[in-house]
Amino acid sequence: MGAVPLTTPEADVRASALPPTVLIVDDDPDMRLYLRSCLRGLAAPFERVIEAADGLEALRLVRSVAVSLVISDVALPGLDGRRLTRAIRDDAALSHVTVLLISGETAPGDNHADGFLAKPFNTHQLIAALDRLPARGSTPPP
Repeated sequence: MGAVPLTTPEADVRASALPPTVLIVDDDPDMRLYLRSCLRGLAAPFERVIEAADGLEALRLVRSVAVSLVISDVALPGLDGRRLTRAIRDDAALSHVTVLLISGETAPGDNHADGFLAKPFNTHQLIAALDRLPARGSTPPP
């Protein structure tokens, strides 16, 4: 899979509406690198992209860093993506966080996430999935 940079005017609009801090969660370092490169291909880069290799590390980061978007694999060691999403949803202080789950599974199942993207995917499909995400807010509630 190779990153395909988006250069259309629509990409400029989409990228400017995306949250500034993104957490990529995947136990596969190659997938984390691929996702990071996809996000770099946007016309307006994210303010900050951070990474976690497992769900427990991701939950710690979400609780300690002002994360607006989590892009997480479903199959993770320790705390899987569905349980990570549930922990985010169950914490009132994290209700602003948008979650996109990715998986080799063909159906999202009951995951409480804002969006789902089946693997394999390309940059255009990732951007389309990000476009479909509901706006939860870019900052924590007061």
